[in-house]
Amino acid sequence: MTITVAFAGNPNVGKSTVFNALTGLRQHTGNWTGKTVAPAAGRWRLEGTVYEAVDLPGVYSLSGGTPEERLASDYLMTHSPDVLVAVLDATALERSLELALELRALHPRMVLCLNLTDEAQRLGLRPDCAALAKALRAPVVPTRADQKQSYELLRRTVALLASATAPVILSEAERSRRIRPPCGGGAADAPAPVILSEAERSRRIRPPCGQATVSPQVTASQLARRVMGGSPRPRRDWDRIFLGKWTAWPILLLLLFAVFYLTVRGANLPSALLEAGFSRLGERLAALLSDLPPTLRSLLLDGIYGTTTRVIAVMLPPMAIFFPLFSLLEDLGFLPRAALLMDRPFAACGSCGRQGLCMCMGLGCNAVGVTGCRIIPNEKERLAAILTNALVPCNGRFPTLILLAGLLLGRDGSLPAAAQAGFLTACLALSCAVTLGTTLLLRRSVLRGEEASFVLELPPFRRPRVGRLLLRSLLDRTLRVLGRAVTVAAPAGAVIWLLDRLPVGGRPLLSLLAAGLDPVAALLGLTGTLLLAFLLSFPANELLIPLALMIAGPTVAAGDPAALFPAGTALCAAVFTLFHWPCSTTVLTVWHETKSLKWTLLSVLLPTAVGVLLCAGVNLLVHL
Repeated sequence: MTITVAFAGNPNVGKSTVFNALTGLRQHTGNWTGKTVAPAAGRWRLEGTVYEAVDLPGVYSLSGGTPEERLASDYLMTHSPDVLVAVLDATALERSLELALELRALHPRMVLCLNLTDEAQRLGLRPDCAALAKALRAPVVPTRADQKQSYELLRRTVALLASATAPVILSEAERSRRIRPPCGGGAADAPAPVILSEAERSRRIRPPCGQATVSPQVTASQLARRVMGGSPRPRRDWDRIFLGKWTAWPILLLLLFAVFYLTVRGANLPSALLEAGFSRLGERLAALLSDLPPTLRSLLLDGIYGTTTRVIAVMLPPMAIFFPLFSLLEDLGFLPRAALLMDRPFAACGSCGRQGLCMCMGLGCNAVGVTGCRIIPNEKERLAAILTNALVPCNGRFPTLILLAGLLLGRDGSLPAAAQAGFLTACLALSCAVTLGTTLLLRRSVLRGEEASFVLELPPFRRPRVGRLLLRSLLDRTLRVLGRAVTVAAPAGAVIWLLDRLPVGGRPLLSLLAAGLDPVAALLGLTGTLLLAFLLSFPANELLIPLALMIAGPTVAAGDPAALFPAGTALCAAVFTLFHWPCSTTVLTVWHETKSLKWTLLSVLLPTAVGVLLCAGVNLLVHL
């Protein structure tokens, strides 16, 4: 037997967190709106029954004004899930009830998940769950992230509501486990679900926002006042500092500088230790494989093992530091405030702050940033955000930028980490400026059209949950990205090894290809070896430095990237690392989002053209 359960709620009420807790998935969550832009599917089993769960995008109403609202409304109308879970924010109950009243009139079997009850208690708020359940004629289950027991109660409440039309009553066995019954879901006061008539279903009536068919005279504000008790404590207005006229931008730059400083400062020693450890391990593997034919041994050790271990040594330490710090800013609620700061510059370029949110997503992965552009309702603004997202460096490019910062500014190893962090902050500022300029160009030419308004609900500053933060950043981000890079690096190393040993006219094919690219690369301030490495790293940006070292071969001291980058070359390589074609995953994502060959090709050509022009200009200045 299979039961379909849909999860609906406002943005940023913890809906995806509840969904993950019930299904065991690791859908990415964050303390900002727009994280869920498409339905996510999962399942759980309970007493032999399979529950298919669907996490709908966060919406404020079902009026269909935005793509998320249309998607959520269409799903509820066409799929008719067996149970609907409405996730409410206990700290902002009135706003959540506006959507809940609409959902209650639309679906007969609804469970109210009152989330963030721990935050409500800290704010001095005490919602009356029994009164809320009686008013909406639906069981209410309070949940909080630090109590897994509350999610188990929600899971069983869904099961009970799906299996019978009678009042939701917990069994004696469940009571003996000391699981409290859902507020309003006990034997005394749990009414039967409200069933819509066939006439109402055929007309697909949507009541006005805040108006319920179960009690036509009650609005969301009236109901919230009726069920909310306690004495609210005043909140500290930190936004007077973080969004202040004179303090906002300095704080933004200072936080970015701090993240990069800690990343650079902490990554150097682990990278060196990993390289040394992999080198010793390689020597032992060579001894173990001494009986193999020399050609096969070289393929395994020099090609596959060498490339893969270089990728790990270069990528793992900075990612293991950068991702937790970036997740910390997410959990604190800093990213939506950065997007709000970017709204005015983007508005001047014909876009809005939603593109700033997508740009923040792109710092983790450009493919994710492209997918996140679904939160932009205006089609032409959405296309502009998709086409410019690759102008922001993703996580795969940061290890290369960190390495180039050290080579460019301190070849003797004496460069302080603060200087490298300043260089990385300047690189990110440059990418934002180029994104704004390119957006302006697109919105004044091929994507000319009406500009949409921007409304963003700022989430409250929240205390980060360190355990979840580390798990999400290290497992869901660091190891996932590293695994993807290693998956690509191993076969890429084998291909490079074969090309290096395939003779053409007495010379290896690899060196011929690099030499053939030298004239074009010279115009950009690069070398043929580096340009070929950029081309071959199309599957994953993380492969650039290991591939360049392999292509250079004997001309470069073992594992010494400094020999590849004279000062001028390092500067041009940093610019081209910031601005060149997106990786294969991002290109496929653009195609999936646009279903247009024209826009997909433009998403590749646009950042490439920007990189070529900037590199040519920098190269000219260096020569002058």
